[in-house]
Amino acid sequence: MVFTTSQWSSLQQGNFYIGAAAVGPTELAHNDNYVFALPARHNYAFPPGYEEVEKILQNGALVYIN
Repeated sequence: MVFTTSQWSSLQQGNFYIGAAAVGPTELAHNDNYVFALPARHNYAFPPGYEEVEKILQNGALVYIN
């Protein structure tokens, strides 16, 4: 998911919600303009390939370049 920094701030303040999960998305990375996030239920029901996604995320798949 990609949010502007103002959208992310508004989401964190509870001004709006994404999905039906009890928790919101998790921030993966951000820059001055955008926040990149993972949906709360990205692995709900353990779809095929969820283990690979978890492994990729744990190994720092997102690279921030200035």
